[in-house]
Amino acid sequence: MHRLFFFLAATLVACIGPFAGKKVSPWLADPPMLKATFSSEEAAAHLVWYPVSSAGFLYGEIQRATGDEFAAIARVESAADTTFTDTDLLANTQYRYRVVSFFGADETVHELVSTTAAGGFHHRVASWALAEGTAPTRLAISRNGTVFVVGVGTGRVDRFDPAGRSLDAWVYTTEPLACMETSALDGPALALDDEDHLYVVYNLHRPSQKPEAFWAKFAPDGRLLWTRPLAGLFARHIVIDGDAIYIESISQLQLFDQAGKQQIQYAIPALLVASLRLWQGRFAALIEPLALRAGDWQAPRLVVYDDPQRAAASRVIGRDPKSHQDRGSGLLLRPTDFAVDEATDRAFVVNAGHSRVEVFQQGHYLTRWGEEGVADDQFRFTGPFQVVVDMATGEADEREVVAGGIARDAEGFIYVADTFNDRIQKFQP
Repeated sequence: MHRLFFFLAATLVACIGPFAGKKVSPWLADPPMLKATFSSEEAAAHLVWYPVSSAGFLYGEIQRATGDEFAAIARVESAADTTFTDTDLLANTQYRYRVVSFFGADETVHELVSTTAAGGFHHRVASWALAEGTAPTRLAISRNGTVFVVGVGTGRVDRFDPAGRSLDAWVYTTEPLACMETSALDGPALALDDEDHLYVVYNLHRPSQKPEAFWAKFAPDGRLLWTRPLAGLFARHIVIDGDAIYIESISQLQLFDQAGKQQIQYAIPALLVASLRLWQGRFAALIEPLALRAGDWQAPRLVVYDDPQRAAASRVIGRDPKSHQDRGSGLLLRPTDFAVDEATDRAFVVNAGHSRVEVFQQGHYLTRWGEEGVADDQFRFTGPFQVVVDMATGEADEREVVAGGIARDAEGFIYVADTFNDRIQKFQP
């Protein structure tokens, strides 16, 4: 045993002896450690790495990859530079980074490559299927994280826990639903109050009759408390603000109390509203352009209004196309729903015409993700469906429509109703 020890020690001395007291070339040093922190609120990656030697340092490169190949995205001029922020990143995308330092010696350029750091934001974490033909269009999430889903193909509320495990469904009607196409597919809508009572607004399709509007209220334990008819032509949206319940029909907004008693009726502009929600106590609506006057919008907008009558707007989000081929970021095409993160002033919009989710912050485009398809991370927001084409008789016909819903839970997870794939997809905050 002792002989073996002395043999190994002598061998080690023989190997390192010629290099004793000499400096190791910088490009032979251990790879610098690289760390990356990803921010969904900034759509950015913050990179930090250990410094390299300044001896012989020429320059460095920040390199990024979303596939197999790395490509340079920025140049590092000094060995003392050890931070970089990469902005304008796409969501639900896996990014990899490395820092390559270049050194010059004896007319030769040497490379020192850092460790690799990887990550992203708004990654898909789960998805779950609904019964075929459900065609989910709207979502609501309770305080305990229960996900409520309504679709245009069924008169029930499907329920799931945050992991996607199915809970008992609540039935609000067994009759066929009436759906209408304005800017998007209008079907049942739902909302939760502060005590987790669930309200569902819907329209029934009865032969040779105009659609009839109703709403139902469920207790938190699932008991159907009441079902009541609604005045107005085709109920479309419901918004709850404390004890106030607002239900929008075509050209009409009704205010109810929690007992279902009407308090006020507002006349509202005849606009094509795809979705209506509250944003910092104000009504916000996804609106298609009417193009009735010169200077009108050419593309949809997300508009935040100062009052229920929508006489004045405090914020308008979106842009017009630069050409007929424009499919670029920030351009809405037949959007169907949106969710709001008030803490960071972000809006998540189902941009159905472009088969993606678009994110805006402080009114400006921030990031996006998605494309058309049936695979994971893809969406099908466009498909055929029977819609009412004559409000007087209830006559229906199959049309190619757009539909899709979105909601955020208390932890910031994002749920998307992938309508024509009959599934819900869940994404990270």
